[in-house]
Amino acid sequence: MEGVPPAAVSQVAASNPLTVFASGPFRNLWAGSTLSLFGDFFSYIAMAWLVLQLTGSSLALGSVLVVQAVPRGLLMLVGGALADKLSPRLTMLGSMGLRVCLVGPLAVLVLSGHIQMWELYVASAVFGVVDAFFMPARTSVLPRIVDDQLLEPGNAALNVTGQATIIAGPAAAGVVVAAFGTGWAFAGDAACFALGFIFVLMLPRAPRGAPASEPAKGPAGGLGGEIVAGFKYAWSDVGIRSVLIVIAAVDFAANGALGVGLPTLAHARFGADAVGLGVLLGAWGVGATAGAVGAGIIRPPRRFGRLMVASCAWIGVGIGVVGVVPTLVPAAITMGASGIATGTINTYGISWLQRRTDPSMQGRVMSLVMLASMGLTPIAYAASGAVAQANVTALFLLCGVLILVTAACAGLSRSVRSL
Repeated sequence: MEGVPPAAVSQVAASNPLTVFASGPFRNLWAGSTLSLFGDFFSYIAMAWLVLQLTGSSLALGSVLVVQAVPRGLLMLVGGALADKLSPRLTMLGSMGLRVCLVGPLAVLVLSGHIQMWELYVASAVFGVVDAFFMPARTSVLPRIVDDQLLEPGNAALNVTGQATIIAGPAAAGVVVAAFGTGWAFAGDAACFALGFIFVLMLPRAPRGAPASEPAKGPAGGLGGEIVAGFKYAWSDVGIRSVLIVIAAVDFAANGALGVGLPTLAHARFGADAVGLGVLLGAWGVGATAGAVGAGIIRPPRRFGRLMVASCAWIGVGIGVVGVVPTLVPAAITMGASGIATGTINTYGISWLQRRTDPSMQGRVMSLVMLASMGLTPIAYAASGAVAQANVTALFLLCGVLILVTAACAGLSRSVRSL
C-alpha cells in the first residue's frame, strides 16, 4: 500500500476512514466505481424518459425494465463464477468495455433521431448482462487490493459514495436530459464508463501480495461446475449460510414495505405525494450514510452475529413503527434511525463476508449475497401490492414482524451468536 506503513494502518484504520485513500489501488477502485454509478443513473433516467417520449406508455417502460432485470438475475451467479475464474479486475474491464461499445452507438442513434423501441429493448437486455458480471466483481475486488484492516473503512467509503450518487446521479442526469436531451445523457453514460475503465485498468493484475499466475483449474463441469462449487462452499459454511438466509428474509420484507408501502403511505396517509416520498427516502439515505461512516470509524465488533441480530431487530421495529405513525415527521425520523442500522450492518457485513470467504470463492459468494438480496424482490412487490391494497398498515406490521422473527430465530442459534 502506498504512503502508509502497515503498522500505522492497523493503528489508525479504525479511527480515520479516510486512511484507505492512502492506497493508490483503492483510489482507482473508488474512482471507477463512482463513475460507473453515475453512468448507471445517466442511462436509467435517459432510458425512462426516452421510452415515455417514444410510446407515452408506462407499461412499455415497465417492460423495458423487466428485460433488464431478468438477465441480471439469471446471470448473477455466472458473473460471480467468472470473476473467480478470471479475476474481478478482468471481469470488470470486460463488462465496462461492453457497456461503452453499446452505449456509444446508442447515443449516436438517439442524437440522430433514428432510435427505435426494439433497439432500446436490446440495449436494456445488455445492460442487465453487464450488471450481472460487473456487480459481483466490484464487490469481491476490495480484499485483493487493500490490507485486511482497511476492509471496513474501504467498504464504508464505497457505501457513503453510493448513497451520495443516489442523490447526485439522478439530479445530474435530469439536468443533462432537460438541457441537452436523452442522447447526451447516454453519451454521458459512455464517457463515465470509458473513464472508469481507465481507472480499473490501473488496478493490480494479481491479488495484493501474490505473484501473477495462471487461473487455477476449476472443477469438472466448466462454469456450471464452478457455480455448483460456490453453492456448496457457501452452504457448508454455517456463518455464510446463516447470513445469506437472514439477508433473503430481511430484504424480502424490507423491499416490499419500502418499495410498495412507502409511496402508498406518502400519498394516502401523509398527503405529501412525491415530496413526502422523497423526504422519507432521503431520511433513510442520511441514516444509512451516518451508519456507514460510523462503521468505518469504529472497530468491528468481536461478535458479528450478535450485531446482525440486533440490527435486524432494529430495522424490524422501525418498519413497524413507520406503518403506524400518523404524520410525515415522525415517520421520517424513524426512517432515519432505521437507516443507521442498515448502513452499519451493510458495511460490517460485507467486510465480514470478504474476510471469511476464501479468496478463490469471493466472486461466487458475493453473487449469492446479491441474489439473496434482490432475487425475491419481484415476489415481494407482488405480495406487498396485494396487502397494501387492503391495508397499508397491515403491510408494514407484517413486514416488521417477519424481520423480527428472522432476528429472533438467528438470535436463538448458538452458531449465529458465536460468529
